Order: sequence, then structure tokens, then C-alpha cells
Amino acid sequence: MRQVSLLFIAVFALGFNCYAQNESKFKSLKGDIAKSDAATQDAKKSINPKTWMDRGKLFQDAYGINVSFLRVGLTPDEAKMFFKDPLQILSSVEGGTKKETYEYSQIKLNFENGTLASWVETEAVTDDPLGKAISAYQKATSLDEKGKNTKKINEAYAVIINDLSAKAFNEYELKKYKDAYNSAEQRIAVNKLLGKQDTSFYYYAGAFALTQSEIDSSMWQQAADNLEKAAQLGFKENADRKGEIYHQLFTAYLKLGQPENALKAVKTGFEKNPSNLSLVIDLINYYMNRNQNQEALTYIDQAIAKEPKNAQLYFAKGKMLDELGEKEKAIEAYDQAIAADPTRYDSYYNKGVVFYNSALKLYDDANNASNAEFDAKMKIADEEFMKVIPLMEKALELNPGDHNIMDILKTLYYRLKTRYPELEAKYNDIVKKLEAK
Repeated sequence: MRQVSLLFIAVFALGFNCYAQNESKFKSLKGDIAKSDAATQDAKKSINPKTWMDRGKLFQDAYGINVSFLRVGLTPDEAKMFFKDPLQILSSVEGGTKKETYEYSQIKLNFENGTLASWVETEAVTDDPLGKAISAYQKATSLDEKGKNTKKINEAYAVIINDLSAKAFNEYELKKYKDAYNSAEQRIAVNKLLGKQDTSFYYYAGAFALTQSEIDSSMWQQAADNLEKAAQLGFKENADRKGEIYHQLFTAYLKLGQPENALKAVKTGFEKNPSNLSLVIDLINYYMNRNQNQEALTYIDQAIAKEPKNAQLYFAKGKMLDELGEKEKAIEAYDQAIAADPTRYDSYYNKGVVFYNSALKLYDDANNASNAEFDAKMKIADEEFMKVIPLMEKALELNPGDHNIMDILKTLYYRLKTRYPELEAKYNDIVKKLEAK
């Protein structure tokens, strides 16, 4: 244990010393790259694989000069051991998250609640150093007829692949989605040079493009192409996101005006992941938008058959049946959702809405009735409204302070307190709660 601790200290000390030399190394790298630029134009040096091997290493060093010691989760104290004291620290609190930015001469480190979340280089040796390193190694390969440098080049590619991963995720964290996509594409290309399929980064390239597509519609095709490739290669999602790739594909294909491909994607995803609510909702919406309601219900029932205790599925079924005007069946579905998960406030709420809308129709019926029938029909409408109250009260109990639920209860208490005097106190109480907000 003691030896491990000493090694740990030695590694951190090395990191500190390396960063202490960064400013001079920064200038040195710029000069070395200028010399390399000249070498690539020299008739003899430009055809020597070593010229390009050295050039590739220079660009790798240029990339790593500020970020080689960085990792998400680094603490401020660890950062100081690597980077010395910052020039200044900017602090703020946003949405309960404590944010600190450590500013150095060439980089900013962004911490959230005490751990490193992202970083921004404020001064770089050169633009796109990893891309230039890759190009240099490719040139070296083309000149190395006997393959003497193959092992070293492949080792360099392995390091670059890891660097591109960190770079892509950092860019995504900074909301530079197009840059994150480009880094993911670079990583895919490097893996191809090694004869490997980069399944995970086909997915991430697609996901980054999908996010960028919300503000740049030209990226929908890149999103679809990469997500499709990842799905074909069998990309495995985390347990809590199984099937999400097909939901993303469905979205991309619809945006591209390709409903057939969208339906194919969501059906494939549903068959593999029948409990994924996003896919069920995609299917429901797809068929409902085409007035094919029975197909939508069929998929919900198939999912329920495989996940009989899934409250979300019963909830989705209840919502659809309500929209189709199937009151009793909708109520039954919401009851099943409540039985599966009695803590979901929205199941009580939506069931209450079914009765509320039914009561409104009965109320209209009473207003259109003859004088002789009016009182009897109004009584029936009020009895239907009364069924809403315990459901909304339960919803409010599970979701305290919900303004919308409180407004509904206020309306019901006021409307019914004449016929049901016991509601007078509840009405006064809810008015006080609303006024206090």
C-alpha cells in the first residue's frame, strides 16, 4: 500500500513539473511544426516515412499539451497539482449547481459541484491537431513500403482514438454538437484504418448529429445514417435506455420525410424492446395520425401482454382510449395503471379528466332539456362531477402544490357546494392555498 501511495505522489509531481514547462514547450512546438512544414516541402525529406512519423508525433503533442492530464471528475485540488494555481476563479450557482471556472493562460477548466465537467482551450498550438496527426501517419504508411512503422503507427492511432473520445464528449458537454459529431466521425475513420468497426461511435455520431439537427436541419441525414449503422452492428444500450436508438431513428426518418423507414425502425425497436414507452407512443402517434387506431391499440396490448405490471403502458392505453371516446375502457385502463403503480399522480388525474369531460356533456344535455327534466339531469351531471373530486384530491396529495389540479378542485368545490354543503370548507381552504402562491 505504501508503494502505491508513493507512486501516486510521483505521478502527480510529474504532472506538475510537466505543466510548469508548458509555456516554453508551447513555443517550442510551434517552432518544431514550422520546421516540419518545411520538411514536407523538401524533395528528400518529404519522401522519408520518418519525416511524417515525427510530424504525427508533433501534432499529438500539440493536442496533449493542455489536456493530456484531464479527465472528467478531476477535483480542483487535483487540477492544482497538475496545473498550478489558476490566474483567477469565476464562481456561480445555477439551478442548485455550484459552478467554478479555473482560468489559466491557455485553458479554462469548468467544475460543477466540485468535479471537472468540461474544459475550453483558449490558446492552441494549432487547429485540428489530431486530424493533422492522422493525416501525417497516413502519409507515413503510404511511404513505408516494408511496413517497418506499422506497429508504432497503430499504437499512435490507439492513443488518438482515446483522445478523440474525450474530445467528442467534452464538446458535447459544451453544447458544441457539430464539433462533437466531427470528432466522432474522426474516431470512426481511425478505427477503419485499424480494420475495426467502431459500433459505439456510430451511435454517438448519430446522437450528436440528432441533437445538432434541432438547430441545423441539414444534419438529419447524418443522424439517420449513423444510427442505422449502429443498429445494424448491434449497438447495445444501457439497460435503462434499451430501444432508444430506434426512437431516435424514427424521429430522424420522419424529419427526412421517410415514413416507411420510420415505421420500419420503430417496429424493429418495439419487437426487441416491447416495454419501451417511447416506441409504443411512436407507434400510437404514427397510426393515429393516419387514422389507423386499431393498429395502435394492437401494439399497446402486445406490450401489456409482455409487461403486465407496467403502469406506463396502461396509462398510454387509457389516454388513447379516452381520445377515441371509449370512456369505460379508458377508466378501466387507468384503474389498471393505478393498481400497477398507485404512486403515479397522473393516472388519478387523467381518470378524473375522463369523468370531468363526461360531466360537461351531461351538463350540456341538462341545459338543452325541457324544464321538467332540467333538475333531474343537472343532478346526474353533478353526481358525475363528484366522481372527479376524490381523484383530483389524490392527484394533489401525490403532487402537492400543482396549480392546475388546485384550480380544478376550486372550480368543482364552488360549483357543487350548494348541492353538497360539506364542500364549503374545502372550497375556502383551496382558495387560501391558491392565494398564498
